[in-house]
Amino acid sequence: MNKILITGATGFVGSALAANLLAEDTRVVALSRTDPGGQRTRAAVEKAASGFGLTLSPMQWSRLSIVEVDFRALDQTLQPHVFEGVTAVWNVAAEMTYSLKKVIDSVDQNVVASSMLYKLASQHASSCQRFYHVSTAYTVGFGNNDAREEINFTPKLINSYQLSKWMAELALIHSQKERGLPLAIFRPSVVIGHEQTGWSSGASFGMFLMAAAVLYGKQAGSAQLRLHLDADTRPNLVCIDTVIRRAMALMKAESPARQPTEIFNCIGDECVTMADVVEQLQTMIGVQVTLGPPVTETDAQLNAVFERNKQFANGRWVFNSERLQQTLGEEYGPVTMTQDIIGRSVLHYVAHKVAEAKAEERSNAAA
Repeated sequence: MNKILITGATGFVGSALAANLLAEDTRVVALSRTDPGGQRTRAAVEKAASGFGLTLSPMQWSRLSIVEVDFRALDQTLQPHVFEGVTAVWNVAAEMTYSLKKVIDSVDQNVVASSMLYKLASQHASSCQRFYHVSTAYTVGFGNNDAREEINFTPKLINSYQLSKWMAELALIHSQKERGLPLAIFRPSVVIGHEQTGWSSGASFGMFLMAAAVLYGKQAGSAQLRLHLDADTRPNLVCIDTVIRRAMALMKAESPARQPTEIFNCIGDECVTMADVVEQLQTMIGVQVTLGPPVTETDAQLNAVFERNKQFANGRWVFNSERLQQTLGEEYGPVTMTQDIIGRSVLHYVAHKVAEAKAEERSNAAA
């Protein structure tokens, strides 16, 4: 039986990966921080399972082990015995702040902790076939529209997340040459909700940050909003279930033909336009949205909400995934992105935020 060690199991991608592995009767060891009883990790995995339409049996839940660690001191808090029988490591945890004021925090988690985890796995996980590191397709940077499955050594990077993820790729590739444990860098583009259910974790990033901005405008009482975006750009959106399916297929495709170091772009195979995305935002949130420079004060405020993502939303990249397609073959399974899929994703996110707001109101009333 495979045994997979995962970081980031309370997050969007990590919880989905853990839930799907458990559903296949795989043993999962989840490294977690500030979760001594494991309740937060288990709750996240349970929500992910529900979002994927999975019902985990008591036996499957028994295969989940949660180990609390300090990612700033992994060499002291992650004991060697945890790696016993581990057949693969998925490093999904990430500090996702964009703020350059918090670049040290980003480097600590995304570079230092990732490198230390790789070092410990190479030392103690004798059964481990490969170390999988989840990065982002946007480490290609700006000014290089041809986003291939390789390192860009001269990228233009604009925030702490993008910078630290790029640094982590370089650090891990260097470590692989030194320590030998096979490495795969797995780069999703903009991850949205489940193709069928729309499920996401409710975190406001990527397309969901745009949804948060429009929701803010509606709550401010505006009947019409303007987003300063280019209608004809093509954001690369990929559903969470596609990401997880390809991630799991990669592990099953392990063979002597695989390379010691690999880079894979996990991307959407057909791109919709920004106008398509905005149409779904206005339909599902219930407010008219047009594209163009801000007109009202509310427009200016909501554009400020997603200012940090505007360059990505208006960016133009041609993403390549040839290596992933060759490695997975028929298992790659290209998925057509549609407005209906985007709509379900937006609707689920909005419902999540409405439920959060009501829960906060009840909590404040009780206090």
